[in-house]
Amino acid sequence: MARKNHNRGANQPELSTLLSTESILGPSWVPVYKKDVDFSAEHFEAAMSNLIREPNINSTVIMRADILSDSSVNEPDKKINISKLEDIPRASDSDGEVLHRDLQDVKLRTIPLENGLSLKPRIDIVRRIIPRNPYKDHIIIQTCLVLANDESKTILVVYVPHIKNVDETPFYLPKVYGIGLLYHNSSVSIHYLPFDYENVDTIKMLKQLDPSDRDVRIALRLLNTSCKHSQGAKDGYEKRVNHDLVVPKIAFQNRYISLKKKYAADLVSRWQESTNPTKHVFEDLAIAAFLIEFWLKHYGEDKTKFQFRDLGCGNGLLVYILIMEGYTGKGIDARKRKSWKIYPEKVQENLLEQIIIPNVLLRPHPAYAEIAPGMIDNGRLFQVPDPATPKNSVPLVSYYTAGNLLASSLVSTTEEFPPNTFIIGNHSDELTCWIPLFNFPFMVIPCCSHALNGAKVRFNPRKGSKNNATSTYGSLVDHVQDLATLMKWKVEKEMLRIPSTRNAAIIGVTKTEPEDLEMTNKRIYDLVAMEGGAEGWVENSMALMKKPPRGH
Repeated sequence: MARKNHNRGANQPELSTLLSTESILGPSWVPVYKKDVDFSAEHFEAAMSNLIREPNINSTVIMRADILSDSSVNEPDKKINISKLEDIPRASDSDGEVLHRDLQDVKLRTIPLENGLSLKPRIDIVRRIIPRNPYKDHIIIQTCLVLANDESKTILVVYVPHIKNVDETPFYLPKVYGIGLLYHNSSVSIHYLPFDYENVDTIKMLKQLDPSDRDVRIALRLLNTSCKHSQGAKDGYEKRVNHDLVVPKIAFQNRYISLKKKYAADLVSRWQESTNPTKHVFEDLAIAAFLIEFWLKHYGEDKTKFQFRDLGCGNGLLVYILIMEGYTGKGIDARKRKSWKIYPEKVQENLLEQIIIPNVLLRPHPAYAEIAPGMIDNGRLFQVPDPATPKNSVPLVSYYTAGNLLASSLVSTTEEFPPNTFIIGNHSDELTCWIPLFNFPFMVIPCCSHALNGAKVRFNPRKGSKNNATSTYGSLVDHVQDLATLMKWKVEKEMLRIPSTRNAAIIGVTKTEPEDLEMTNKRIYDLVAMEGGAEGWVENSMALMKKPPRGH
């Protein structure tokens, strides 16, 4: 498959190359592009500091950078090793080989510089670049140098990959020894340092590149990105979303790379649903990677400490991945999906066609149970339209008692779940607001707004919210978080790295204070009443079994 090399600066005015001119950095360097700007050196340095740590902004092929060392010349004692040399994606015997260039070579690189600009070293960084597919693109080590002249407000940022020659250059980098981005006299320019830069012929060859050449196009993209982010620093841009608050980024991404290599191609090729296979497969692989690392953090290596239940599991893909990775659990959905039949028997037998009816809707209220301890159900009668009614006929209605439903194998009340259950709600629609009320550790990824009765609803923004323009989705996420808090869960929130704009995960594993079961049950009934009740849930849920499945 051909890989796209997106030009993030495509909407910028066209610039002429400077390849035929001399570089201000010295005769070994070749200038490529230059752009006049109206931000300061401080804005440029702030933006480049972020781009050094987030190279994925420059290339969709790159997943992340691991900072191996970061030393400030002005603070020689400030030398930190953030990532370990071992923290790279690992392959099992069946996965194939993870590609890399000498990962032990972490010695800082130097550059030739004609120092008419009087630049002095400020920061030396060694980073490891991890591509999204390290089975196709090499992991490399790279030196990042920041040099400055505070008097002239000049900043130079240099990237030098730790590779030996042009042939070792990974796809995501230009085929040069070094890249220099220079802020000087209210302009930003990009310069290339070729391999064998002492050879005049090598420099001549670089100067003869056509503007359409890939290395020249990369230079333009790097220049435009640095200018865009520098302007953002000037304009006071603040990052709206913070990731990796619950699970470390390195652990998540390494796990994701491994799962993607192991399952993605096979799942996409055998996709049975009418929905986009690439989006759904990669999304559920990312959710599985997050869950596995989260469970390792909370439960340790012992996979028998808990079981999972994926409520509203849809195509069963997440259940399949987790079971194949050695976890015990089941997926439950109101309608069986076509995809279920492609999974191994051990997965199929754990995909259940059931509806979820919370036990509080079928059991007697605690006040009644106290005076009549023999009551096992609340005695309610539910009527559900029969889809078998012929057209233009009197509607047929089926009647079900609470006792019927409690005894039905097609109904799950969650009472049958083991005490060590962890509930997953992955875009579980009507169940979203119920999941924090089930009194099991959980992770729910809200998608569509539904009240406890199953009806669509738009929740109001939180009172006192500084953002009066909170979206429907934002209000839903806040509402689920508030319900979890009222249930005494110690709530964690993570914006997942998945290909979806609806990527907020609300997580509850421990309670903020101990509480006996009787008090918890009373709290659930009170919350249901506070939410306006759940009248219609049973009827709406049973109707789901008769409708075509949705694309989750």
